[in-house]
Amino acid sequence: MALRERMLALAPSRRALALAPSRRALALLAVLVLALGVLAVLVQAGSLTAVDQYSVDHWMRWLVPQSAHKTDATGFYRPFTLDSSNWIKALDIWTYPCSVLISGLVVIGAGILLWRRLGPVAGMTPAAVWLVGNTLEVIGKGVITRPALFGTADNRVRVHVVSFDDSFPSGHMLRGVIVAAAIVVVWRRSLRWVLPWLLFVGPALVFASAHVVSDVVGGALLGLALLVPAAAVIEHERLRRVLSG
Repeated sequence: MALRERMLALAPSRRALALAPSRRALALLAVLVLALGVLAVLVQAGSLTAVDQYSVDHWMRWLVPQSAHKTDATGFYRPFTLDSSNWIKALDIWTYPCSVLISGLVVIGAGILLWRRLGPVAGMTPAAVWLVGNTLEVIGKGVITRPALFGTADNRVRVHVVSFDDSFPSGHMLRGVIVAAAIVVVWRRSLRWVLPWLLFVGPALVFASAHVVSDVVGGALLGLALLVPAAAVIEHERLRRVLSG
């Protein structure tokens, strides 16, 4: 009630300004988009190949170069293949909420709750972010190709890991950011559990040989960039609901 009284006390012009996105949000969005663009250029140019190759050589203990490119349903509706090692299974379970299926269900659930609380615009925002994010991920992987990265086969021969050629940005990291935000926006107290989970999603994707470092950073930047306008929309709808009583 106090917030509504303060908003109503503002002049109409000031009230409209309060409902508009802040300069800080616009500046943050510009920084995130610029950072993502620069990162994409560096990946395409091969400037980060040394960093990504280091992650392949030193952090992907269970990488099998010949089978690194997953062509089955793993990661879409099931977390791992049955022949995976126990450590890979554990890592894949950790990142399973980032899968297309589970993240989509979380986004739908959050959208339903927001619709009930703030109306249809806020309710459709999580799904819009999810759809735009996945579309941009597909476009990025179709456009950006990095120089070859190599793993070591059992016979100590260096093998080109084809799956990493077009793995930027990481869709799992992107959806992880969206899932975390969707949960927190409808249940603020969940931040204490959701944030530690999200912080380990990136390393888990690397350790599980699913993505190299630049992929993970790219997915995180894309997700954060999409959250800025989404947060502005939801906050606008919340303030508008307060004003309408």
